[in-house]
Amino acid sequence: MLRFTREAEYGLLAMTYIATRPDGELAYRREIAEHHNIPREFLAKVLQKLSRRGLIKSYRGIRGGYLLARVPAEISIADVVCAVDGPLALVECARPDGTCPQDEICGVRNVLWGLQDEILGMLKRVTVKDLSVHSREKPGDLVTLPAAGARRKPRTEGSV
Repeated sequence: MLRFTREAEYGLLAMTYIATRPDGELAYRREIAEHHNIPREFLAKVLQKLSRRGLIKSYRGIRGGYLLARVPAEISIADVVCAVDGPLALVECARPDGTCPQDEICGVRNVLWGLQDEILGMLKRVTVKDLSVHSREKPGDLVTLPAAGARRKPRTEGSV
């Protein structure tokens, strides 16, 4: 099953929380952890990875906290997931350093690599701004993701 790691999920939640703060207002680890019920020490590691990859700015000290390093519309889900987990790879041979014992006879690699490219493309199109806008929707509401270049519209239960 393809799924985000818990670290990636927490990274997306943290980025969305930080993005919804008023301009210039720091977000605090304690607030993020309490708001999303994330263990503080685990969140600290996720925030450190996001900071190292230049997605957030970290300010130390008693009044320290976090700000986004870029505007939310310029930070994609792919940026966040890759910052926390490393490059996306559906199969081991699709990793930059991946090898495959089936290399000479593999009949599915090209299809899986193409699928990986499609998934990565979608993750690159959806931004932290998109997540922030949709974070206010009811949990049962589904969001239809667009093809490249299309606009996003909320989809309610029962609609197609």
